[in-house]
Amino acid sequence: MKLGKSLALAAIGLGMSFSQLSANEPADKKNATQPVKGTELAPVSELKEGISPEKVMEYRNSFRSRDLVINGDVGTYSFSNVPEFYQTATVYRGAGQVSMLEEALDKNLLNTSTDTEVGKMPLKDLLLNDQARMQGVLVIHDGKVVLEEYPGMNDLEKHTWWSASKQLVGVLVYLLEEEGLIDIEKSVNHYLPDFEGEDWKKVKVKHLLHHVSGMDYVETNENIMNPTHPIAKAAKYSMATRHEEGGQSMMEIIKDVKSYMEPGVQFDYSIMNTQTLGYIIERVTGKKVEDVVSERIWNTTGMESEGHYALTSFGEPVTGGYFASRLRDLGRFGMLYTDSWNKVANKQIIADSYFEKVYDTEFSDAFLKGAQGQTMKKAFDDTPSHATYQWDAVFEDGDMFKAGRYGQGIYVSPETNTVVVWFSSTYMNQTYIPGFARQIIQQNFR
Repeated sequence: MKLGKSLALAAIGLGMSFSQLSANEPADKKNATQPVKGTELAPVSELKEGISPEKVMEYRNSFRSRDLVINGDVGTYSFSNVPEFYQTATVYRGAGQVSMLEEALDKNLLNTSTDTEVGKMPLKDLLLNDQARMQGVLVIHDGKVVLEEYPGMNDLEKHTWWSASKQLVGVLVYLLEEEGLIDIEKSVNHYLPDFEGEDWKKVKVKHLLHHVSGMDYVETNENIMNPTHPIAKAAKYSMATRHEEGGQSMMEIIKDVKSYMEPGVQFDYSIMNTQTLGYIIERVTGKKVEDVVSERIWNTTGMESEGHYALTSFGEPVTGGYFASRLRDLGRFGMLYTDSWNKVANKQIIADSYFEKVYDTEFSDAFLKGAQGQTMKKAFDDTPSHATYQWDAVFEDGDMFKAGRYGQGIYVSPETNTVVVWFSSTYMNQTYIPGFARQIIQQNFR
C-alpha cells in the first residue's frame, strides 16, 4: 500500500487514532467521488479469499492507531479481526439455542436501482464498486433472509460495527429508563458525581441520548485535526495499540470538557455522548457494560457467537463505537425493532413504549442545525425528521437509520418489517452511501 506523503505525515504527526473526520461524517462529496491519489488498495475481495500467514504477521506487527484513520489494507484487515489488535471485553451469547434464520432469497433485489454519491447503478454493481468497498450486506424481510452477499469478507468473520454499535447503548438506556434506574430528565452529574463542573450540571441524560449536549467535543474535522482538543485527545488515547503509549483515560478527558452552547439547541454528534452513557449504565447497574449487553440483549436473542468491545489503553470498553460481531448477529439485533422479534428472541425486548419515545420530535428543530443532520439530509432522497435515542435519522414513515464510520450501517423499517445491515471499509471514510438501504425498502417493500 502506498500513501501520499503529506497525508501520511499529517496523520502520524497528529498521533490520531480514531478518526480524521466525524464518526459518520463523509469527506466533501466532490472528493468522495474522485480516485484517491497515492494509494494502491487491494480489493476487499482479496481479504475474503484469504491472505498469507506472513502478511498477517506483517499487519499485526506494523499496525498503529493511525491505520484506523487511513484505513488502507491493514486497517481493513483489522476491522474483521479486532481481537488481534486490541484487548477486548466479551459480550457472551449464553448457552441457549441459536435462532436459525429462515431463508427466502430473492436475487431480484440485486437489481434495485441505487443512486448514491458513487453514481447510479443496480445494487449488484454497488456491491462490487471499488469506492464503496462493501464487505457484506444482509436484508431480512418478514423475519426471513431475502438477500445475503459477502463481496469482501467471510460470513463467519466478526466485523466492527463502528458507531452503529451506539444502538446497543440506546436500547440499554431505554430498558433501564423503563425500570426506573435511569431518569433521562436528571443531570449527568446526578449519576456521575465526578462530573462536577458547572457545565455538566446543566446537561441531562436525554441531551446525551439525543446528541444535543452542547459540550465542546463535537466530532468535526476541525476539532479532530486539533491535537489539543478533547475529541482529538480521546481519539488518540482510546485507540492506542499495544505498540503505543496511552495517555489519559476517556473518562478523565470527558469530565473536564466545557460547554460551547446551551444543551438542546443543536444536533452535534459525538462518541463522547455515548461513552458517557456507558459510564452511567455501569453506575446504575453496578455491572460491567459488556455484561449488561450480554444479559439484556445478547443472551436473549439467539446470537450465533460472542461479540467484542475493543478496550482503551485504560481498559474502558469503547461503547461509543468499537464493537464487533458477525453480520447475521447485527441483523438479529435489527429484528428486535420489528414485528419479527419473536423469530430471534425469547421475549420482547423493545416494546411499543420504545417507539413512542423514538418518534417523539422534541429536538427536531435541532436536527439540521449541526453538521451531522446536514450529512443525513444529503445522504437520503428525503430528509429525515429528527435524530433520537442514538439513531442518526428517523423518517416520517417510521424508518430508522444508524451509521458507523467507514460505511457500516443498520436501517430498520418497522412498518415494512424489514432490516438492512451492512459492513464496508471505505478509504479515509471518504465514501458515504447509506441511501441505498432506503432505496431497497422503497422500491421493494413499501
